Order: sequence, then C-alpha cells, then structure tokens
Amino acid sequence: MQALNCLRLCLSIGLMLLSYATEATWYPALQTEKQQLRIHSATDEQAMRHALLDFQQLYPEVSLEYLDLGTLPLMQRFLADAEQQQTADLLISSAMDLQIKLINDGHALTHESEIADALPDWAQWRKQAFSFTYEPIVMVYNKRLLAVDKIPQSRLELISLLRDQSAYFHGKVGTYDIELSGLGYLLASQDAQQASTWGRLTENFSHLNFKRYANTQEMLDAVRSGELLLAYNVLGSYAQSEINKHPDLAIIFPSDYTLVVSRVAFISKYTQNPKLAHQFMDYLLSQRGQQLLAEQARLYSLHPAISGEATYQGIQKLSRERVPLKVIKLSPALLTYQDQLKKRSFLEEWQKLLPPAPQP
Repeated sequence: MQALNCLRLCLSIGLMLLSYATEATWYPALQTEKQQLRIHSATDEQAMRHALLDFQQLYPEVSLEYLDLGTLPLMQRFLADAEQQQTADLLISSAMDLQIKLINDGHALTHESEIADALPDWAQWRKQAFSFTYEPIVMVYNKRLLAVDKIPQSRLELISLLRDQSAYFHGKVGTYDIELSGLGYLLASQDAQQASTWGRLTENFSHLNFKRYANTQEMLDAVRSGELLLAYNVLGSYAQSEINKHPDLAIIFPSDYTLVVSRVAFISKYTQNPKLAHQFMDYLLSQRGQQLLAEQARLYSLHPAISGEATYQGIQKLSRERVPLKVIKLSPALLTYQDQLKKRSFLEEWQKLLPPAPQP
C-alpha cells in the first residue's frame, strides 16, 4: 500500500509539473502599453477570453497575461512564486477551500468598493475573497448510450442503479480524482457531509471500477466518446457549453440536492499593480462584467440583476422547481477539510476505493 501511495504521489507531482509548463496567453494592449496585469486562473482561457478583451476596451493601455492551470497546480505555483514575492496580480479558482486557505495564511490584499459591497454576504470573505460565479454541479450522461430507464435523477437513484445494474455500468462511471483536483476534493468533502449517501455511493463506485479524471473537460470528453455512460460532479457551465456543441450529452441536476460552487478571486498581496488589480476585481463583479460572463462565457453569473439560464436567477428557478440547492459559502468552515490530519484521513479513505495497482 505504501509503494502504491508513493506511485500515486509521483504521478500527481508529475502532472503538476506538466501543468507548470503551460504557456500563458498574452493579450497585447490595444494602445501604447503603459501597464501589465498578470492573472493566474483555474478557469479555461477560452471561457474568460471575452471578459479579458472587454476589460481592455475599458483600459486600452493595459496588456494582460492569463495563465490557465489546474486547481492544485495553481495553488502550488502561487506558493512557489510567493517565496520570491513575484506572484500573479490576481488568483482565480473554483477550489474555494484552497482560496480561503491562501487568504487565511495572509496572501491577499483587502478590496473595498461599492461594487463589491453589493455581493451577498456569503459570496465574500474578509473583503479579500470574492465569488463571481454561481456554478451548479451536475451529472452528465450520453443520451445515445444510456437507456432511458437507467437515467438517475438523484444520488439515491444512482446508488440503486449502480447496485442493481453493476454489469451495465462497470467501468462506465467517472468522477474527479480528488488527489489531483482541488475542486474535486472540495466537492467530495461537501458530499461527504451528507452521510446518508456518500458512503454508499463511493462503495458502489469502487465495486464498478470507476474512472477518475483531473478536470471536467476530460470527463465530458469521456462521456461524449462513449468511454463513460455517466460522469458525476461536473461543472455545469462547461457541461452546458459541451452540450451546445454535442447534443448527445445531457445534464442531470440531482433532485436530492445540487451543489453550487463559485469561482473565487483574490488580489495577491505581492501584486506589482495594486490599482489595476482592484480595477479588474471591480470589473469581474460589475454588472457589465457579469452580463458578459453570462452571455458570452456562460459561466453562470452571480449578479442578481442579470436574467437568463446561465445566471443566479436561472439557478434559483431550479430551486423553485423543487431542486434543492446546497450553496457552498465563503467562510472559515471551508478550512475544515484542509486541516492536515483530516485531509490525510479523507484521502486515505479515498485510496481504499481505488483498484489495486497492476502486478508487474
């Protein structure tokens, strides 16, 4: 077991190092450059592109560097850069607990503005962490491959199907690898607080030789190709974007509860451009920025004044249609599963679910 855990750790480190090698996307200033802003984020560059370009319309003398990393490599990169006090100006991640941990450890600047003050209380913390999206976590399946009578509407239905139709689903269900994905770990730890379903669900995953993925896009690709029949705990915005291109895919909002996660931004205390970083934060939270995120990036904007499917109002409509929402709020409670002993114990329980390593 110790050798297997070492192998997994080496794989994890290797994947992180590969992520470090990712090249940043450079957005040259529209006019003569006077300032540069560096943003490191776990949100796909293509999803943020419209917002970055629109920000440059407001500030045409600003060049932007945007580096897209996975949630765990993003944190590791930030901490490595922080040792040299040369981090990105802003950090954006859907791994809300990791963001809170970095802020709690003293790595963020305070941001105060009327725009930020308009956020709900649960969407900001200490005037340093700010949620700017409202993202449902869903299941995704392939309509062409999954029989109608095998489409679960809740976790209890999924548990029953995996138990009673084990041969049908064997090797065909996937979710995040929580050892490689900070967001995956956050979602699993939130699910684990629902003791009535988490244990049975993961037990069935284990018996079915479930597959694990480092990010949502890998899961969506696997469902689309037929490698998976169903993916569990998928970012709703990426799922909807994929469905728009591939109508064979479909979303399930679990009817027992649907988790809602936020992308969280904070300004690094090591920023070289504090004024510009504050301006970008206000843009992200402004009605203009939020409208663009909803319409162009379909990132489920948080601003209550914006209507449409990919918005706070759209998700609230789901709640009124009897899909209970479990909103993950910005608070010190997110640090619970980041406690070293608790995290180690949680990951050890997860490792017991994994199939044994193949024999040489």
